[in-house]
Amino acid sequence: MVSESAVGAASIPRVRTRRIGYWRLTGALMLQMLAVSFALIGLIEGGGWWFALMFSAALILVAGAGLRMLGVPRRIVPLLQLAEFAIIMTVAFGRGTGLFGLIPTPATFARFGDIADQAMLSIYQQGTPSQALPEFMFLVVGGGCLLALVLDTAAIAFRVPALTALGIALVLVVPGALLGDGLDPFALATNAAAFLWLLRCDVRTRRPGTARPTASLSISAAAIVVALVLAGTAPGFDRGGASSFTAGGISIGGTVTPLIDLGRDLRRPAAVRALTYTTTAPSGQYLKLASLDQFTGSVWKHRERDTKRLPARNTIGPVFGLSDTVKTTKITTNIQIDNMQSRWLPVPYPVQGVKGLNGTWSWDPDDLTIGGVNTTTQGQNYTATSVILQPTAQQLKDAGGFIPASVERDLFLPPQLPAIITSTALAATAGSLSEYDKAVALQDYFRDNNFVYSTQTPLKQGYDGDGARVIARFLELKSGYCVHFASAMALMARTLGIPSRVAEGYLPGATNGGTANNPGQYTVTSDDLHAWPELYFAGVGWVSFEPTVGRGTIPTYTRPESLTPSNAPAPNSTSSAAARPLVPTDPANTGSATGATAATPLQPILSGVGVGLLVVALLLTPAVLRRIRRRNRLRRLTDEWGGASVAWDELSDTARDLGWAVPDTETPRVFADRVAAAVAGTPGEEAVRRLLAVRERDAYGPPTRATAIGLSTDLERVLGALEEQAGRALRVKAALIPVSLIPPTWTPAQSARGSA
Repeated sequence: MVSESAVGAASIPRVRTRRIGYWRLTGALMLQMLAVSFALIGLIEGGGWWFALMFSAALILVAGAGLRMLGVPRRIVPLLQLAEFAIIMTVAFGRGTGLFGLIPTPATFARFGDIADQAMLSIYQQGTPSQALPEFMFLVVGGGCLLALVLDTAAIAFRVPALTALGIALVLVVPGALLGDGLDPFALATNAAAFLWLLRCDVRTRRPGTARPTASLSISAAAIVVALVLAGTAPGFDRGGASSFTAGGISIGGTVTPLIDLGRDLRRPAAVRALTYTTTAPSGQYLKLASLDQFTGSVWKHRERDTKRLPARNTIGPVFGLSDTVKTTKITTNIQIDNMQSRWLPVPYPVQGVKGLNGTWSWDPDDLTIGGVNTTTQGQNYTATSVILQPTAQQLKDAGGFIPASVERDLFLPPQLPAIITSTALAATAGSLSEYDKAVALQDYFRDNNFVYSTQTPLKQGYDGDGARVIARFLELKSGYCVHFASAMALMARTLGIPSRVAEGYLPGATNGGTANNPGQYTVTSDDLHAWPELYFAGVGWVSFEPTVGRGTIPTYTRPESLTPSNAPAPNSTSSAAARPLVPTDPANTGSATGATAATPLQPILSGVGVGLLVVALLLTPAVLRRIRRRNRLRRLTDEWGGASVAWDELSDTARDLGWAVPDTETPRVFADRVAAAVAGTPGEEAVRRLLAVRERDAYGPPTRATAIGLSTDLERVLGALEEQAGRALRVKAALIPVSLIPPTWTPAQSARGSA
């Protein structure tokens, strides 16, 4: 009959095998996190976010593996990891609101909520790649910890690794939705391979034995091929997609932040040709893509509403709000799209008809914009018929008053609008009586008050975008590009009771020459992307203004002394030529804007110290875990029966840490002889003999009370003797790099110390 002690001894290899399997799964999960990080490249600038993601995930996963090695039940580990998650977030982002700086309090969670709100606002205001703002680092660290916790819980705590695919898929949706080029096929294939490796590791953990990699490699190769094919063909993963573009192409209207896309394209290092056109107009034309008339407080958006299919005769209209008293001139424009793809069609406003389009298109009766129905502008060659509105200054002065119900929504302002927007509007229009006078005063305010045009200052100073807070910052620093000028004037007009919206499109571009009667062909590039405000005047309709310094041309109808009819905004033949160049266009490129916040001299030092402390903490983690394991074993020797196996495990691990080879096939007696020879002549020699006697007696007889025979004392004598004879260098190495934390099957063969 087999004794209970023999059964207990036989269970030790099974426990060790199971713990080795846990480490194997942890390694596979780290590989999965690494694959996920590949997919997120391009969302945030720099590499700091990557280190933050991997470091936070490693803290969660390695802590879970360490806890399981210490014998904590695997389904209890997620609760401890959740506590660690809370501590990490409190230390990193709590700013002293936590108890002892570690334990989150209600104030800590309130701060987390504020950071999350700011993160959502910044998502709307930032393009990709976005700046590494603190709120984005909060999402990265929190998301990394949460994803690691979910993966660890599913794969190890509940032994259902297949469910990790759901978490990975949810994360991959983020780059697929936000990146202009969609999800990278290589990243998708890498995640598929990492997931299959996780499944393979789980099988090896459940059924240990000789690995048979042929089948798993075949399945992995097939899955990767399927992932690559999916990434290149499926609409949800297409790098071109319905609204994105070929490499180097221009992206307009492909995301929820079209004005941010515009700013990103303006900052291209080299201009990309978007389209060419010829026109019967005497000069080049602004080409309007869309009206952004819905302001949420954080972003301008195109209001989705009922549209009409473009009829066979291709007639559009009438022009909303336009009376017969306003003079108009009919023009025809032939447009060839080169390297620009959008769901909106660039045409001179207001358009009356379009011919030659491929695919299905619809038009909006409110703003006469034309949108594709499951089609885009790429490769289109069409002819647009438009009219040039020629209101006089006096007609605009006499307009105003009545606002149609459909236009009243263009007066909406969000609650808690920054006070500087309203106060600046009132100051700029002081003394103006009519709505027209106020509109002209707003335009002149931006062009006559030391504002500068810069695409870089908003990005460097952290206020790029078109939200209310961004515009408030722009009014303080007086440096930005067309998005900021147009958004600011539109918001300020609304505070004065004038309906407004932001138009997005292109400046006229550059002509290749021609004559006075035939200006020739115009070429429009990504540098000509532009935004300008449109204000509503009863009897005239929507009228364009040009507040942006150094871009476009001031409409002549905004000069009361000049009653000459003009196109709105009456551009010249080149987009960069302004009728009244009042201020330099971009001095911000040579220095920081006024009012910019400078970094303190201590900031680099404090950042370096913080990074250094994190690195030191990471390096010391194995030493701390090893010390905890030894202390737990010594404590168990004071209150348990059958403690000889515990003492023997600690002796074997210590020998491994000191560089000894301790193969599983070696008997306890042979190992004890090697240890006794190494510590000969010390109290440890007799102590190891006594430990061996108890170890063998417990293996074949009833267990012995550890405290009754002083196992703890003997173990400490042997350990002390081993460490003393090893020397200081080996002791330090053993303390800092305890290889015993790694399963024996994962370490290379050590020297068979003491075997001779």
